[in-house]
Amino acid sequence: MNWETLRSHYPDQWVLFEAIEAHSDNGRRVVDRIALINQFDEGKDALNEYKLIHKTEPKRELYVAHTSKIELEIIERKWLGVRV
Repeated sequence: MNWETLRSHYPDQWVLFEAIEAHSDNGRRVVDRIALINQFDEGKDALNEYKLIHKTEPKRELYVAHTSKIELEIIERKWLGVRV
């Protein structure tokens, strides 16, 4: 599904989803296909589930967003320095 479809099925909800198909464009991540993992009333609950999944599967491209947003705006961040 795409973001518009997800928004119509889960209005005014926090959602945790995985990007199934995505690409980069001018420092932004454009998500073409989405797989919903779960929906929430509270953003903190979505973030908590994100952390649990990310801890065990860090290579998955997961996002938390609120469906009131008409468009997803995901800015890519570059990590500088050394991770320990």
